[in-house]
Amino acid sequence: MGPRDVRKMGADELARKEAELRERVARLTMKRNARRLDKPSELIGARRDLARVLTIQGEKRRGNKS
Repeated sequence: MGPRDVRKMGADELARKEAELRERVARLTMKRNARRLDKPSELIGARRDLARVLTIQGEKRRGNKS
């Protein structure tokens, strides 16, 4: 999921995506702590996607739609 895809989403979609990614990060973190995570890159990617969504949500709230 790239920044262009996220910028096209509406506020409701962004909120749903945020909740989904938060849940995914929590699940992957629990797996990592239990030493059952096969691909650590999955957790890294999920965190980056969540950060991207949160950043763009903040931009939209402030009115920076670039």
